Amino acid sequence: MKKNFQFFIALVGILAGLYAIFKLLPSYLISDFLSLTFGVLAIIWTTKALLSLSRNSSLRSYTGYFLTALVFIVSSSLVITTSKLTVLPEWTYTLRAVLFSLAYLAFVTASYKILKIGEEFGFGESAKAIKKALDEKMNNYKKK
Repeated sequence: MKKNFQFFIALVGILAGLYAIFKLLPSYLISDFLSLTFGVLAIIWTTKALLSLSRNSSLRSYTGYFLTALVFIVSSSLVITTSKLTVLPEWTYTLRAVLFSLAYLAFVTASYKILKIGEEFGFGESAKAIKKALDEKMNNYKKK
């Protein structure tokens, strides 16, 4: 019952936030603020996930890199949105490019971590053995 109430409150909050965004903002800023809103929500959920994982686990390491990439992307979106609202110095264009580059670097590192997690927990060898056994069974079946 408590989880249903929490879900209901969260849903009402999201709907109220969306209503406010569409009602109060000019149309050219709506996508920027929606991106920021969902980006912050993704950061919150990823942080909660990170804190719930074991300290030295591979999955926690991956989640850390993913969170880093999210922070860089949301930061870059914040710079972009701010630049639409005010006049920012010329160097902010460089800042945006650096933030996006760091985000992609973090995603590449996270992707590598996922590859390593797949090798650690994957069933590649087992899948090959199962496929071989199935192929042999099919060949024996076809011979009969």
